[in-house]
Amino acid sequence: MWPQLVEATQGGLAVNTYGLFILLAFVGAFLHVQGRAREMGIAPERLVPVYLAATFGGGVGARILYTVAVDGPGALFATSTLFSCAGFAYYGGVLGGGAGAIIMANVIGLPGWKVTDLLAPALVLGLGIGRLGCLFAGCCFGAVAPRSHEAHALLPDGFVKGQFWLDASSPWLTLEFLPGGVGSIFHQSLYPTQIWSACAGLGIAIGLTLMHKHRKFDGQIFATMLLVEPVFRVIIEAFRADQRGTVVSWQVSERVSSVFPGMSSADGMVRAQDGLVTVGLTTSQAIGLSMILVGIGIYVFRRHAGVALEVPLEEEE
Repeated sequence: MWPQLVEATQGGLAVNTYGLFILLAFVGAFLHVQGRAREMGIAPERLVPVYLAATFGGGVGARILYTVAVDGPGALFATSTLFSCAGFAYYGGVLGGGAGAIIMANVIGLPGWKVTDLLAPALVLGLGIGRLGCLFAGCCFGAVAPRSHEAHALLPDGFVKGQFWLDASSPWLTLEFLPGGVGSIFHQSLYPTQIWSACAGLGIAIGLTLMHKHRKFDGQIFATMLLVEPVFRVIIEAFRADQRGTVVSWQVSERVSSVFPGMSSADGMVRAQDGLVTVGLTTSQAIGLSMILVGIGIYVFRRHAGVALEVPLEEEE
């Protein structure tokens, strides 16, 4: 919708909106962790190696998952594709960054489960901010959505390379992209999946932060994130129309597929035969469902672990 804040000039560099919001996502997550670390009795300076490990692991994991989902596993062996920086997958970042953070926390002697509780709200906060970058870039777009003749445009014509439409009927708010971003559906109303994801991420981050003082065991915040965030992701993915690959597919009637229009376009093709349409479970949906199982497992095995003593650093001084 607004892919570049500053257009490239001769001999100069463009300022991409997506990159700016990814930077803001990292900054927001960092500030959130820094603000809560002292409350949990963890000196913020001890987290520097954890930040570095999480950043490296998150970047590698996000790039690998995006490459596998879009280009297939074979693309991992093509360095020109893997290191092209064409895109990143959030769940790859969560898995890679989380693994790097937990490993490094144990290496430097920090309590692993407390670190996961510290990082969990920051992860979904970063997701919420980063999805705004997707909105401006035009990626992660939704499927074609209904729009009535009474819909009202919210932005002046020509203000940006797109439009918001406010309607009196579901889905009430839709997006329209104009050529210039990375999307592939133009001049049509689309489900605002980026806005849904941003709201979900920011809302979950607030909920997890408020839950901190009421947790029953170390690791509960992290487990709750694994249970809640994927539910939103699975639903929102069903309304996305960008090609992102499927892990399993099956056929349903066209009426059924119209309920979740994004599931019939995740592999880039919509095939109708004998009144049936092929739909698929995306890579992110499959990972999300697996994360829910992991969250349940943490609740089951750690429900009696309790919360280890936390002395805010201010009280020690």
